[in-house]
Amino acid sequence: MDLNLPEDLRRNKFALWGLFWTLILGVFFLGLFLIKQPAIQRLISPIPAYTKADYEVFGFAPFWTLSKLSNVDWGTLTTFAYFSIPVNANGSFDRESYEWQVFEGDKLAGLFEKAKENNVRRVVTLTQMDKATIETFLEDEQAWDRVSQESIEVLAEKNLDGVNIDFEYIPSDPRLRAQFSKFATRYTQTLKQNLNNPYVTVSVLASSERFNKIYDIASLSKSTDAIFMMAYDFYYPGSEKAGPAAPLYGFNEGKGPFWYDVSTAVTDFLKVADPNKIIMGVPYYGWNYPAQSPAPNSDRVARAFATTNAKASDNNLLSVTPVGGWDSQAQVSWRGYWDNSGWHVVYMEDEKSLSLKYEFAKKQGLAGVGIWALGFDSASDRFWSLLSSTFKNQYLSDRTIISN
Repeated sequence: MDLNLPEDLRRNKFALWGLFWTLILGVFFLGLFLIKQPAIQRLISPIPAYTKADYEVFGFAPFWTLSKLSNVDWGTLTTFAYFSIPVNANGSFDRESYEWQVFEGDKLAGLFEKAKENNVRRVVTLTQMDKATIETFLEDEQAWDRVSQESIEVLAEKNLDGVNIDFEYIPSDPRLRAQFSKFATRYTQTLKQNLNNPYVTVSVLASSERFNKIYDIASLSKSTDAIFMMAYDFYYPGSEKAGPAAPLYGFNEGKGPFWYDVSTAVTDFLKVADPNKIIMGVPYYGWNYPAQSPAPNSDRVARAFATTNAKASDNNLLSVTPVGGWDSQAQVSWRGYWDNSGWHVVYMEDEKSLSLKYEFAKKQGLAGVGIWALGFDSASDRFWSLLSSTFKNQYLSDRTIISN
Protein backbone atom coordinates (compact mmCIF):
# COMPACT_ATOMS: atom_id res chain seq x y z
CA MET A 1 0.00 0.00 0.00
CA ASP A 2 3.07 2.21 0.26
CA LEU A 3 2.93 2.27 -3.52
CA ASN A 4 -0.10 4.54 -3.22
CA LEU A 5 1.91 7.16 -1.30
CA PRO A 6 3.03 10.25 -3.15
CA GLU A 7 6.52 9.99 -4.62
CA ASP A 8 8.07 12.55 -2.24
CA LEU A 9 6.70 10.77 0.85
CA ARG A 10 7.95 7.39 -0.36
CA ARG A 11 11.40 8.86 -0.91
CA ASN A 12 11.41 10.38 2.59
CA LYS A 13 10.33 7.08 4.15
CA PHE A 14 13.11 5.13 2.40
CA ALA A 15 15.60 7.79 3.46
CA LEU A 16 14.49 7.50 7.10
CA TRP A 17 14.75 3.70 6.99
CA GLY A 18 18.22 4.01 5.46
CA LEU A 19 19.28 6.44 8.14
CA PHE A 20 17.87 4.16 10.85
CA TRP A 21 19.79 1.09 9.69
CA THR A 22 22.94 3.12 9.15
CA LEU A 23 22.76 4.26 12.78
CA ILE A 24 22.09 0.72 14.03
CA LEU A 25 25.03 -0.73 12.10
CA GLY A 26 27.24 2.19 13.09
CA VAL A 27 26.52 1.71 16.79
CA PHE A 28 27.08 -2.05 16.45
CA PHE A 29 30.49 -1.78 14.81
CA LEU A 30 31.53 1.07 17.09
CA GLY A 31 30.64 -1.13 20.05
CA LEU A 32 32.73 -3.99 18.65
CA PHE A 33 35.68 -1.63 18.30
CA LEU A 34 35.37 -0.07 21.74
CA ILE A 35 34.83 -3.33 23.62
CA LYS A 36 38.29 -4.47 22.53
CA GLN A 37 40.06 -1.37 23.82
CA PRO A 38 42.12 -1.86 27.04
CA ALA A 39 40.60 1.17 28.74
CA ILE A 40 37.07 -0.16 28.20
CA GLN A 41 38.17 -3.65 29.25
CA ARG A 42 39.48 -2.21 32.51
CA LEU A 43 36.13 -0.53 33.15
CA ILE A 44 34.27 -3.75 32.45
CA SER A 45 36.71 -5.93 34.40
CA PRO A 46 38.61 -3.66 36.81
CA ILE A 47 39.92 -6.54 38.93
CA PRO A 48 42.88 -8.75 37.95
CA ALA A 49 42.22 -11.74 35.73
CA TYR A 50 42.72 -14.03 38.71
CA THR A 51 41.12 -13.53 42.09
CA LYS A 52 43.93 -14.38 44.52
CA ALA A 53 43.16 -14.31 48.21
CA ASP A 54 46.11 -14.35 50.53
CA TYR A 55 49.27 -15.89 49.10
CA GLU A 56 51.12 -16.22 45.84
CA VAL A 57 52.77 -19.55 44.96
CA PHE A 58 54.88 -18.62 41.94
CA GLY A 59 56.71 -21.37 40.04
CA PHE A 60 59.38 -20.99 37.38
CA ALA A 61 59.32 -23.71 34.72
CA PRO A 62 62.71 -23.82 32.96
CA PHE A 63 62.73 -25.00 29.35
CA TRP A 64 64.78 -28.04 30.34
CA THR A 65 62.34 -29.36 32.99
CA LEU A 66 59.05 -29.28 31.07
CA SER A 67 58.99 -33.07 30.77
CA LYS A 68 59.27 -33.42 34.58
CA LEU A 69 56.16 -31.52 35.64
CA SER A 70 53.64 -34.34 35.88
CA ASN A 71 53.36 -33.92 39.66
CA VAL A 72 52.58 -30.19 39.67
CA ASP A 73 49.73 -29.39 42.06
CA TRP A 74 47.77 -26.98 39.90
CA GLY A 75 45.35 -26.37 42.75
CA THR A 76 48.13 -24.88 44.88
CA LEU A 77 50.23 -23.12 42.23
CA THR A 78 49.02 -19.61 41.41
CA THR A 79 51.50 -18.49 38.73
CA PHE A 80 53.23 -20.69 36.13
CA ALA A 81 56.20 -18.84 34.61
CA TYR A 82 57.96 -20.26 31.57
CA PHE A 83 61.72 -19.67 31.71
CA SER A 84 62.64 -18.12 29.35
CA ILE A 85 62.78 -15.96 26.24
CA PRO A 86 66.23 -14.32 25.85
CA VAL A 87 66.14 -10.63 24.93
CA ASN A 88 68.80 -9.15 22.67
CA ALA A 89 70.58 -5.86 23.41
CA ASN A 90 68.32 -4.08 20.89
CA GLY A 91 65.19 -5.25 22.72
CA SER A 92 64.16 -7.92 20.23
CA PHE A 93 63.30 -11.45 21.29
CA ASP A 94 65.96 -13.99 20.35
CA ARG A 95 63.83 -16.07 18.02
CA GLU A 96 66.85 -18.15 16.96
CA SER A 97 67.34 -19.51 20.48
CA TYR A 98 66.41 -22.99 21.60
CA GLU A 99 64.33 -21.40 24.37
CA TRP A 100 62.17 -19.73 21.71
CA GLN A 101 61.69 -23.04 19.93
CA VAL A 102 60.46 -24.57 23.21
CA PHE A 103 58.20 -21.57 23.76
CA GLU A 104 56.59 -22.21 20.37
CA GLY A 105 56.31 -25.97 20.95
CA ASP A 106 53.43 -28.25 21.82
CA LYS A 107 54.81 -29.30 25.22
CA LEU A 108 54.66 -25.81 26.66
CA ALA A 109 51.33 -25.13 24.94
CA GLY A 110 49.87 -28.13 26.75
CA LEU A 111 51.19 -26.92 30.10
CA PHE A 112 49.83 -23.42 29.51
CA GLU A 113 46.46 -24.96 28.71
CA LYS A 114 46.62 -27.06 31.87
CA ALA A 115 47.37 -23.93 33.87
CA LYS A 116 44.46 -22.09 32.25
CA GLU A 117 42.08 -24.96 33.04
CA ASN A 118 43.09 -24.69 36.70
CA ASN A 119 42.87 -20.89 36.92
CA VAL A 120 46.65 -20.50 37.23
CA ARG A 121 48.28 -17.40 35.77
CA ARG A 122 50.45 -18.02 32.70
CA VAL A 123 53.58 -15.87 32.54
CA VAL A 124 56.64 -15.76 30.30
CA THR A 125 60.05 -14.80 31.70
CA LEU A 126 62.23 -12.43 29.66
CA THR A 127 65.94 -12.80 30.38
CA GLN A 128 69.22 -11.03 29.92
CA MET A 129 72.18 -12.71 31.63
CA ASP A 130 75.13 -10.99 29.96
CA LYS A 131 76.68 -7.89 31.51
CA ALA A 132 77.42 -6.14 28.22
CA THR A 133 73.96 -6.92 26.81
CA ILE A 134 72.25 -5.40 29.85
CA GLU A 135 74.44 -2.28 29.77
CA THR A 136 73.73 -1.70 26.08
CA PHE A 137 70.01 -2.34 26.49
CA LEU A 138 69.55 0.00 29.47
CA GLU A 139 71.20 2.89 27.59
CA ASP A 140 68.93 2.49 24.55
CA GLU A 141 65.34 3.65 25.05
CA GLN A 142 64.41 2.49 21.55
CA ALA A 143 65.26 -1.02 22.75
CA TRP A 144 62.80 -0.53 25.61
CA ASP A 145 60.07 0.31 23.11
CA ARG A 146 60.95 -2.72 21.00
CA VAL A 147 60.78 -5.21 23.88
CA SER A 148 57.52 -3.63 25.04
CA GLN A 149 55.93 -3.99 21.60
CA GLU A 150 57.14 -7.56 21.14
CA SER A 151 55.85 -8.43 24.62
CA ILE A 152 52.42 -7.03 23.82
CA GLU A 153 52.24 -8.97 20.56
CA VAL A 154 53.34 -12.28 22.10
CA LEU A 155 51.06 -12.01 25.14
CA ALA A 156 48.11 -11.22 22.92
CA GLU A 157 48.90 -13.97 20.41
CA LYS A 158 49.40 -16.65 23.09
CA ASN A 159 46.66 -15.29 25.36
CA LEU A 160 49.09 -15.15 28.30
CA ASP A 161 48.64 -13.23 31.53
CA GLY A 162 51.91 -11.49 32.14
CA VAL A 163 55.69 -11.17 32.12
CA ASN A 164 58.53 -11.65 34.57
CA ILE A 165 61.61 -9.53 33.86
CA ASP A 166 64.82 -11.34 34.87
CA PHE A 167 67.82 -9.22 33.87
CA GLU A 168 70.65 -10.34 36.16
CA TYR A 169 73.44 -7.84 36.73
CA ILE A 170 75.86 -8.32 39.61
CA PRO A 171 77.89 -5.06 39.92
CA SER A 172 76.68 -1.88 41.55
CA ASP A 173 76.14 1.04 39.16
CA PRO A 174 74.13 4.16 40.13
CA ARG A 175 73.57 5.16 36.51
CA LEU A 176 72.20 1.75 35.52
CA ARG A 177 70.16 1.63 38.73
CA ALA A 178 68.28 4.75 37.61
CA GLN A 179 67.97 3.43 34.06
CA PHE A 180 66.59 0.07 35.16
CA SER A 181 63.90 1.76 37.27
CA LYS A 182 63.01 4.05 34.39
CA PHE A 183 62.77 1.08 32.03
CA ALA A 184 60.63 -0.98 34.43
CA THR A 185 58.21 1.91 34.93
CA ARG A 186 57.86 2.61 31.21
CA TYR A 187 57.60 -1.06 30.29
CA THR A 188 54.88 -1.76 32.86
CA GLN A 189 52.88 1.33 31.90
CA THR A 190 53.05 0.43 28.20
CA LEU A 191 51.83 -3.11 28.79
CA LYS A 192 49.00 -1.98 31.03
CA GLN A 193 47.87 0.61 28.50
CA ASN A 194 47.69 -1.98 25.72
CA LEU A 195 46.61 -5.21 27.44
CA ASN A 196 43.90 -6.20 29.87
CA ASN A 197 45.41 -6.38 33.38
CA PRO A 198 48.83 -7.87 32.56
CA TYR A 199 50.71 -9.20 35.58
CA VAL A 200 54.21 -7.69 35.52
CA THR A 201 56.86 -8.87 37.97
CA VAL A 202 60.60 -8.34 38.16
CA SER A 203 63.22 -10.72 39.58
CA VAL A 204 65.92 -9.14 41.73
CA LEU A 205 68.97 -10.21 43.70
CA ALA A 206 68.30 -10.67 47.41
CA SER A 207 71.31 -8.45 48.19
CA SER A 208 69.92 -5.56 46.12
CA GLU A 209 68.89 -3.18 48.89
CA ARG A 210 71.82 -3.48 51.30
CA PHE A 211 74.52 -3.67 48.65
CA ASN A 212 73.14 -1.07 46.23
CA LYS A 213 72.62 -3.24 43.16
CA ILE A 214 70.91 -1.87 40.04
CA TYR A 215 67.50 -2.89 41.39
CA ASP A 216 65.89 0.03 43.26
CA ILE A 217 63.44 -1.92 45.41
CA ALA A 218 61.40 1.12 46.47
CA SER A 219 60.89 2.21 42.85
CA LEU A 220 60.25 -1.28 41.46
CA SER A 221 57.71 -2.07 44.15
CA LYS A 222 55.67 0.94 43.03
CA SER A 223 55.95 0.49 39.27
CA THR A 224 55.40 -3.29 38.98
CA ASP A 225 52.85 -5.71 40.39
CA ALA A 226 55.38 -7.66 42.43
CA ILE A 227 59.08 -8.22 43.06
CA PHE A 228 60.42 -11.76 42.95
CA MET A 229 63.27 -11.83 45.48
CA MET A 230 65.76 -14.49 44.37
CA ALA A 231 66.47 -15.49 47.97
CA TYR A 232 69.08 -18.06 47.05
CA ASP A 233 72.65 -18.40 45.73
CA PHE A 234 74.03 -16.78 48.87
CA TYR A 235 76.63 -19.49 48.35
CA TYR A 236 77.52 -20.60 44.83
CA PRO A 237 79.95 -22.93 43.00
CA GLY A 238 82.93 -20.61 43.42
CA SER A 239 82.44 -19.87 47.11
CA GLU A 240 85.57 -20.58 49.17
CA LYS A 241 83.67 -22.66 51.69
CA ALA A 242 80.80 -25.11 51.48
CA GLY A 243 77.65 -23.26 52.40
CA PRO A 244 73.86 -23.20 52.02
CA ALA A 245 72.26 -21.66 48.95
CA ALA A 246 69.65 -19.96 51.18
CA PRO A 247 70.57 -19.59 54.88
CA LEU A 248 67.54 -18.30 56.75
CA TYR A 249 69.68 -16.83 59.53
CA GLY A 250 73.40 -16.50 60.27
CA PHE A 251 74.30 -12.98 59.15
CA ASN A 252 74.09 -11.73 62.74
CA GLU A 253 74.66 -8.08 61.84
CA GLY A 254 77.86 -8.88 60.03
CA LYS A 255 79.30 -11.18 62.68
CA GLY A 256 78.62 -14.31 60.61
CA PRO A 257 79.12 -17.10 60.02
CA PHE A 258 77.33 -16.13 56.79
CA TRP A 259 77.96 -12.95 54.79
CA TYR A 260 74.19 -12.39 54.47
CA ASP A 261 70.96 -14.32 54.94
CA VAL A 262 67.35 -14.53 53.80
CA SER A 263 65.78 -13.00 56.91
CA THR A 264 68.05 -9.95 56.78
CA ALA A 265 67.39 -9.49 53.07
CA VAL A 266 63.64 -9.52 53.66
CA THR A 267 64.01 -7.05 56.54
CA ASP A 268 66.02 -4.74 54.27
CA PHE A 269 63.37 -4.93 51.53
CA LEU A 270 60.57 -4.19 54.00
CA LYS A 271 62.22 -0.90 54.93
CA VAL A 272 61.41 0.46 51.47
CA ALA A 273 58.59 -1.70 50.06
CA ASP A 274 55.18 -3.00 51.05
CA PRO A 275 55.33 -6.66 52.09
CA ASN A 276 52.44 -7.56 49.78
CA LYS A 277 54.66 -6.64 46.83
CA ILE A 278 57.38 -9.16 47.70
CA ILE A 279 57.49 -12.80 46.60
CA MET A 280 60.23 -14.70 48.44
CA GLY A 281 61.93 -17.22 46.19
CA VAL A 282 63.15 -20.54 47.60
CA PRO A 283 65.60 -23.03 46.04
CA TYR A 284 64.68 -26.60 45.21
CA TYR A 285 68.38 -27.30 44.75
CA GLY A 286 71.69 -27.20 46.61
CA TRP A 287 75.40 -27.10 45.81
CA ASN A 288 77.55 -30.20 46.05
CA TYR A 289 81.02 -29.09 47.22
CA PRO A 290 84.12 -31.26 46.91
CA ALA A 291 85.47 -30.41 50.36
CA GLN A 292 88.36 -30.86 52.77
CA SER A 293 86.22 -32.57 55.38
CA PRO A 294 82.59 -33.62 55.96
CA ALA A 295 81.53 -30.60 58.02
CA PRO A 296 79.62 -27.33 57.56
CA ASN A 297 81.70 -24.44 56.21
CA SER A 298 84.46 -26.82 55.16
CA ASP A 299 86.99 -25.41 52.66
CA ARG A 300 86.13 -26.51 49.13
CA VAL A 301 88.78 -28.19 47.00
CA ALA A 302 87.00 -27.71 43.65
CA ARG A 303 84.03 -25.82 42.23
CA ALA A 304 80.67 -27.08 43.40
CA PHE A 305 78.03 -28.51 41.07
CA ALA A 306 74.26 -28.29 41.34
CA THR A 307 72.23 -31.00 43.03
CA THR A 308 68.46 -30.85 42.83
CA ASN A 309 66.19 -32.66 45.25
CA ALA A 310 65.33 -35.07 42.46
CA LYS A 311 69.01 -35.94 41.95
CA ALA A 312 69.66 -36.14 45.68
CA SER A 313 66.95 -38.75 46.15
CA ASP A 314 68.68 -40.91 43.52
CA ASN A 315 72.16 -40.49 45.01
CA ASN A 316 72.69 -43.52 47.26
CA LEU A 317 75.89 -42.12 48.74
CA LEU A 318 74.06 -38.96 49.73
CA SER A 319 70.84 -40.59 50.89
CA VAL A 320 72.37 -43.27 53.12
CA THR A 321 75.38 -41.39 54.50
CA PRO A 322 75.60 -41.35 58.29
CA VAL A 323 77.46 -38.03 58.12
CA GLY A 324 75.35 -34.91 58.32
CA GLY A 325 73.04 -32.88 60.47
CA TRP A 326 71.12 -29.68 60.94
CA ASP A 327 72.77 -26.26 60.64
CA SER A 328 71.08 -24.29 63.41
CA GLN A 329 72.19 -20.94 61.95
CA ALA A 330 71.21 -21.59 58.34
CA GLN A 331 68.17 -23.64 59.37
CA VAL A 332 69.04 -26.07 56.57
CA SER A 333 70.11 -29.72 56.58
CA TRP A 334 73.54 -30.76 55.33
CA ARG A 335 75.06 -34.08 54.36
CA GLY A 336 78.59 -35.34 53.81
CA TYR A 337 79.76 -38.36 51.85
CA TRP A 338 82.93 -39.90 50.46
CA ASP A 339 83.48 -41.12 46.93
CA ASN A 340 86.55 -41.97 44.88
CA SER A 341 87.40 -38.28 44.51
CA GLY A 342 87.18 -37.43 48.23
CA TRP A 343 84.74 -35.79 50.61
CA HIS A 344 81.63 -33.92 49.51
CA VAL A 345 79.41 -31.55 51.51
CA VAL A 346 75.87 -30.82 50.34
CA TYR A 347 73.36 -28.39 51.80
CA MET A 348 69.86 -29.31 50.66
CA GLU A 349 66.43 -27.86 51.38
CA ASP A 350 63.91 -30.34 52.76
CA GLU A 351 60.43 -30.18 54.27
CA LYS A 352 61.81 -28.90 57.58
CA SER A 353 63.86 -26.04 56.15
CA LEU A 354 61.20 -25.07 53.59
CA SER A 355 58.53 -25.10 56.28
CA LEU A 356 60.55 -22.60 58.32
CA LYS A 357 60.98 -20.35 55.28
CA TYR A 358 57.28 -20.51 54.41
CA GLU A 359 56.23 -19.66 57.95
CA PHE A 360 58.73 -16.80 57.98
CA ALA A 361 57.24 -15.42 54.74
CA LYS A 362 53.74 -15.59 56.23
CA LYS A 363 54.84 -13.96 59.47
CA GLN A 364 56.39 -11.08 57.53
CA GLY A 365 53.15 -10.61 55.57
CA LEU A 366 54.79 -11.19 52.18
CA ALA A 367 52.81 -11.67 48.98
CA GLY A 368 53.90 -15.30 48.96
CA VAL A 369 56.71 -17.59 47.89
CA GLY A 370 58.27 -18.64 44.62
CA ILE A 371 59.93 -21.85 43.48
CA TRP A 372 63.19 -22.15 41.60
CA ALA A 373 62.38 -24.38 39.99
CA LEU A 374 59.45 -26.61 39.06
CA GLY A 375 60.77 -30.05 38.17
CA PHE A 376 63.67 -29.83 40.64
CA ASP A 377 61.68 -31.58 43.36
CA SER A 378 61.64 -35.34 43.70
CA ALA A 379 58.97 -37.47 42.04
CA SER A 380 57.10 -37.69 45.34
CA ASP A 381 54.50 -35.10 46.24
CA ARG A 382 55.90 -34.18 49.63
CA PHE A 383 56.94 -30.63 48.66
CA TRP A 384 53.55 -29.96 47.10
CA SER A 385 51.86 -31.31 50.21
CA LEU A 386 53.85 -28.86 52.30
CA LEU A 387 52.93 -25.93 50.05
CA SER A 388 49.29 -26.96 50.03
CA SER A 389 49.03 -27.33 53.80
CA THR A 390 50.85 -24.02 54.35
CA PHE A 391 49.18 -21.84 51.74
CA LYS A 392 46.33 -23.44 49.78
CA ASN A 393 43.88 -23.58 52.69
CA GLN A 394 44.42 -19.85 53.13
CA TYR A 395 42.96 -19.09 49.70
CA LEU A 396 39.43 -18.04 48.93
CA SER A 397 37.51 -20.92 47.45
CA ASP A 398 36.71 -18.88 44.34
CA ARG A 399 39.81 -18.47 42.16
CA THR A 400 37.76 -17.75 39.06
CA ILE A 401 39.20 -16.56 35.76
CA ILE A 402 37.63 -13.40 34.43
CA SER A 403 37.58 -14.15 30.71
CA ASN A 404 39.75 -11.97 28.51
